[in-house]
Amino acid sequence: SYRESWRQFFSKDRRKTVFAFLADGAESMIGLVVWPIFIFILLKGNYFEVGLISALVVGAVVALNLIVGRYTDKKIAKEKIIKFGSFLYSAGWILKIFIVTAFQIFLVDFYHKMARIFLRVPFDALTYDIAADQGHYVDEFTVIHEMAIHLGRVIMAIIVILISFYFSINWTFVLAAAASIVFNFLRANRNLAEERIQ
Repeated sequence: SYRESWRQFFSKDRRKTVFAFLADGAESMIGLVVWPIFIFILLKGNYFEVGLISALVVGAVVALNLIVGRYTDKKIAKEKIIKFGSFLYSAGWILKIFIVTAFQIFLVDFYHKMARIFLRVPFDALTYDIAADQGHYVDEFTVIHEMAIHLGRVIMAIIVILISFYFSINWTFVLAAAASIVFNFLRANRNLAEERIQ
C-alpha cells in the first residue's frame, strides 16, 4: 500500500540505504542538467566544440568501463571500490568549479568520467545484489529505490533553482561532490540485504 511504502521509506532500518539512493538522484540531477548547461554557457553555444568534447570523453572511457565491470563481477569487495571511487568522483566535481576553457572541460570531464566508473559500476552491482537478496519482496524494494532517486532529484532541483538566484551555477557542483560521498551509505549498510520488507 502507499502507506506501507512510505513507512518503509522512512524506517530507521532503511535510512542509510534510502540516503544513498537520495544522493544518487541528487547527484544525477546536477550531472544531467546543470553540467551540460554549464558547458553550453562556457563554450558560448558552440555546438561543434560541445559535441567534439563529449564524443572524445565518451570514447575514451568505454574500454575502462568494461575492465572495471569485469573486475567488479569477481569476488571483490564492492564496498571498497565504492569508497575509493566516491572520493575520486567527488574531487572531480570540485575541479569542475574552476573550469574556464574548453581544454579544461576535456581534461576534467575525462578524469571525472573515469572516476565515475569506479563509483557507478560497483554501486549499481551492489544495488542489484541487495535487491536480489530481498527474495519475493524485490518489487517493493525497487519501489523504495525509485522513490528515493526521484525525491533526491526533486530536492536537488529546488536547491539548484534557489542557488542560481544568488551564485553562479558552477557552485552547485559542491552539492554534487557532497552527494557523491553519501553513496558510501550503501556500502555501510550492506547488512540490509538480509532483511525483508515486512
